[in-house]
Amino acid sequence: MGIRKNAKFLTAAEREAFVRACVLLKAHIVNPAAPADQRYSKWDEYVAVHRMIQNAFAPGTPNVNFGHGGSGAYSFLSWHRYFLYRLELDLQSKVAGVMLPYWDWSDPATLMTDTFMGPNGTVSNEVRSGYFAADAPGTGTNPTPAPAWWPAGLTGWRLPSAFGMSAGPLKRAIGAVASLPPSGNMSQTLAKSTYADFQLALESGAGLIGATAMHNGMHTWFGMVSHMRDALVSAFDPIFFLHHANVDRLWAMWQCDGHATDYPAAGGKPAHHRNDPMYPWVGATPGYGTTSPIASAIPMPDFSALGVQRNVDTLDHRAAYGYTYDTIAIIGLGLDRTGSMLGLTPDPMTVAAPDVTKWEAAKRGVSAFLQDCETVQASATIYTVVGIKTFRQLGANEFQSVFAGPGYGLVKTGSGFSRATFDSAVAAMTPGGGTPLADALLDVKNTLVSAPFGGLPADDRRYLAMLTDGLLTAGAPMNSIPNGSFAPTAVFAMGFGTGLDVDYPTLQSMVDKGRALSTTQVFHGETAGTIDKFYSNALAAAIGFSAVFDPVLELFAGEHTHIDFNATSADEHFLITAQGMDFDDANWSFQLHAPDGSMLYSDASSAAHEGAHGAGCGHCCRLPRVTARRGAGRLSLVLDRDGADAACWVGTWQLMASYRARHLDAMAMFSIDSLMTPVAAGTLRGPKYARLLVPPKARTPQRSLPSTARHALDAVPPGTNRNDEPACDLVVNIYARTRLRHALVLDKPLPAAGESVSVQLQADVLQGRAVQGRAFARMVSPLTDIAALAPVLNPKQIDPDTLDRERNVPVFDAALALANAERRDPKISAHADDQMKVAVHGEGPPHVHIAATPVPGPYHLSVYMEGEYFPGDTAVAGGGHEHGAAHGQGGEAPSPKPGVVGEPFSRLLTTLVPVGPACAPPAPKKKRGAKKG
Repeated sequence: MGIRKNAKFLTAAEREAFVRACVLLKAHIVNPAAPADQRYSKWDEYVAVHRMIQNAFAPGTPNVNFGHGGSGAYSFLSWHRYFLYRLELDLQSKVAGVMLPYWDWSDPATLMTDTFMGPNGTVSNEVRSGYFAADAPGTGTNPTPAPAWWPAGLTGWRLPSAFGMSAGPLKRAIGAVASLPPSGNMSQTLAKSTYADFQLALESGAGLIGATAMHNGMHTWFGMVSHMRDALVSAFDPIFFLHHANVDRLWAMWQCDGHATDYPAAGGKPAHHRNDPMYPWVGATPGYGTTSPIASAIPMPDFSALGVQRNVDTLDHRAAYGYTYDTIAIIGLGLDRTGSMLGLTPDPMTVAAPDVTKWEAAKRGVSAFLQDCETVQASATIYTVVGIKTFRQLGANEFQSVFAGPGYGLVKTGSGFSRATFDSAVAAMTPGGGTPLADALLDVKNTLVSAPFGGLPADDRRYLAMLTDGLLTAGAPMNSIPNGSFAPTAVFAMGFGTGLDVDYPTLQSMVDKGRALSTTQVFHGETAGTIDKFYSNALAAAIGFSAVFDPVLELFAGEHTHIDFNATSADEHFLITAQGMDFDDANWSFQLHAPDGSMLYSDASSAAHEGAHGAGCGHCCRLPRVTARRGAGRLSLVLDRDGADAACWVGTWQLMASYRARHLDAMAMFSIDSLMTPVAAGTLRGPKYARLLVPPKARTPQRSLPSTARHALDAVPPGTNRNDEPACDLVVNIYARTRLRHALVLDKPLPAAGESVSVQLQADVLQGRAVQGRAFARMVSPLTDIAALAPVLNPKQIDPDTLDRERNVPVFDAALALANAERRDPKISAHADDQMKVAVHGEGPPHVHIAATPVPGPYHLSVYMEGEYFPGDTAVAGGGHEHGAAHGQGGEAPSPKPGVVGEPFSRLLTTLVPVGPACAPPAPKKKRGAKKG
């Protein structure tokens, strides 16, 4: 079937498909031959079925509620899982491919619009506008325009008279957002160790600290007079199914955590046991029925053809029903463990710590990735199922799982699939051997990406990240794997090393095996920070987050700085990572401040703030929730709006970071232009490679090197009189789960040297309207073809994986070879550093046009843009036609409505344009010889 998604992040087409299917099901009359006042629809039939099973009987049990009942009513989860599945099939019979979305129990304001789930009730608490109103769109009291697909026979969303006092229009009287369950309740619920405790907590909130009533409370939240409040008719409100899809989603997540087959075989209420049939899907089994009076007007449908459906049959929703949720992400990692990985990291991004091998840098990157996964899991936002394999060839291919069998599992602190488990397992591993890239790619895909949950459902979007430092030197060729054969899996590929090591066509070929994304999938970097960006990007894509801000900055010991970013009404969660590149936790300190000045996180009280509400609140509003983890100089933090008022969410947030600072008295003030340095670009001042020949503590920090600004964006922050102190880089990544998405997208995946390239700034505004303001771009590109130096620097063509066994280092280390070459000729590391124009033509998206790519290699682009978001508007705003002018997203930007104030937002995005070798000119055609005659 497919993936059930958060209703807040559906596209306009997905929203319309769902409501259209609901409306067509309501218009589908089951008994058209009956008198008009006795007719009922397929939707009404679902309402009746949900009612009838609450007053039912089973063999030996005269009174059974199959779907509810609290403690011991175990089939609450299983019965509703199958009920939702049956509805989903009927919806798909009306609109092919439609999937049931879920409501995550946060503020539903963005869902309750006229063209989606309908607004709150007004007169007599009746819904009077939208597609689920008393009157059809464009008729009676309903001002909503009718869509072209509206069925002619449906005059409104009304319940038939057979439902007695509940008959008539849909009623709602929603409660306060503050009374919705805080996300901490989800974490507590998912932490329950037994099915009975989990089911009871999820249904009623029992056993939770500071709990609302969870499932039960969501029914009453819609008001005492609402249909949702009355269990006998709650299914009349379409939001009932989104609500129960969330219940099912949380059960599916809990099942991922070692509870896949948990369901009590004994105890509990009669007819609620593991192997008990679920009425009305009991096949031809006698002794089941209903005593509900609604059965006389709307009889129970004949489900005998479906056979017996038992509680136990619902446990594997993927295999049985073919669906999953967007909050369960599957990621497989392939990690190069070949001999060349013992070479030095070209740029470790610190002058305060010893140099490290590429293997050590790669291990640190994976370890940090797992800390991020643990943080996301602890927040209850997303669960990540991860497997990791190292690869090399020693006579034969050697693909070694880091985790115990089956090699993958839910990443969770303290489990066998955690950062600590990884660190322990890889500590004893040593690199060596050749690089069977194609074989490793296929193995990781088959054993770590496709294997979890039996590869089901077939259209599940999964992710694969391959990190290598060089070329394919062993095994099958890359073209032995057909392009597109991994889809719908998406592949991320990183070449970690210099231009002597990395082959762009090979990296692009790996990516081409899977699904293309609107984010960077090919990475090449000589800095340790690029690894951080690579893994962070892969995780963000897998969990549905988009890049917001990703600067890199250098701090001297004793300094602190503030990194500002904006939150708007479109943003629901942020994932924030900050990595000190010395990987020393004791040297770094972090704080997070909300727009109202509240400090939601600090190192000294992170445990107290995690999940806390109201701390430091000056106006008694509900604060966002923070979940944070620290380790090896890294902060991993999930920021969840969690029902916070706009005053505590919308506006400028501030991440404070300090490096070896006892007192916060020396603030380094980085302007936006000084942050527009792509992390993968490496050092922009002084030697690039030859730094490796200087002892780390003797190296000059970038901010201490004299230089002349090349353009307006080439800025250095003012000094703090700390330049005599050690310095270290901080790599920051900020991602958002948002309805306001931006991405840099290349018009061609792998341009050849000499070709022009266009990089578009694409906006995907799922709801509301965005107006773009000013935008700037900076590009760092090579002036020397490093790959062309290989014959000179490695004349014997020594295999990069060949090791000097006595010293256990590569015989040919590309980084050291370039370091010595640069010392002889500094020009080999020369680069261009240009301010680029952000252009708009007609109604096209803003873009950066790279007219010339004369030299193969990495072209690193950074784009900063500002804008305003209008959550209540629906049109996507356009922009001007001048290069560098304030503009929107295609067309002229309409003026906002009088009195409407936009919410400021900004983006700092980076991408790699990998430019390959120039295409060989076509061979001249031979002249045809003259005919003999």
